[in-house]
Amino acid sequence: MKLLSFIRSPVSTLLKLKLQQITSYSIFLLCLLFPTVVFSFDDSGIEVSGQGSIVVIPDQFSLTLTITERGRVPSKLKALVDKKSNSVVNAAKSLSIKERNITSARVNLRIVEEKPSIQVQGLELNKTRQGSVYIDGQSINQQTNSLTEHKKPLFELSRQITVNFNKIDEYDDFLARIIKINVSHISSLSMSVAGRDEYYQQALLKAITHARQKAQRMAEQAGRKIEKLQLIKEQSSNHYRPMYAEAKMSDASPRAHVSLTGSQTITARVLVKFSLQD
Repeated sequence: MKLLSFIRSPVSTLLKLKLQQITSYSIFLLCLLFPTVVFSFDDSGIEVSGQGSIVVIPDQFSLTLTITERGRVPSKLKALVDKKSNSVVNAAKSLSIKERNITSARVNLRIVEEKPSIQVQGLELNKTRQGSVYIDGQSINQQTNSLTEHKKPLFELSRQITVNFNKIDEYDDFLARIIKINVSHISSLSMSVAGRDEYYQQALLKAITHARQKAQRMAEQAGRKIEKLQLIKEQSSNHYRPMYAEAKMSDASPRAHVSLTGSQTITARVLVKFSLQD
């Protein structure tokens, strides 16, 4: 009997070691199968994260352009800027764009600092001697004082115009119409999605479904089953930053470039916790 007990004891020890190795190997495989999964088991349940995404096509577009003129008389500058601004607004209205989708009230007026037109460098005068440097019958000091007293300041007047489009085709047509207006600057086109909140809600539902599926797979791997949903927490927000695309001028020829909007992805993330069946 003592000999039999001695034989069984090493066998039992080997079996325990094998079971520990198998358990460790199973846990290792589980980590490999779910490398990006955030989850935990405890006595009260299983906690996992889920993610859902919706791919949408932009359907709202906004373009901002600037008209700038420089001169000595602000009233004349305003007349020039107003003329170009009216041409831009009329171009937008000709495409059946409503006035509520056009903003043209931002006007800015500033004084431009000018550098002196006469610059003398590297000239040294001996103060002990009487004399001056003359240009066109006037000394440099006299010319500088004269220009300072009589020269009017240089003004820069600018107006920003923003036009909102519901179709990308309207944007292309609008660019073709303002080529000859000679605007000073065209900003990048802003693209967004109408009804974004609704798409985000759909992404949230996908995220919850994704979390449930992960919890089921992990629980089955551990020989358990999920039961009730105990906790759900939103880990993302519906904060959105519009996409921008460079505005490019094109003519109205048949070979004119057609703008492509691409797609946008709206993503939601959640953290959920399920109880486990006994």
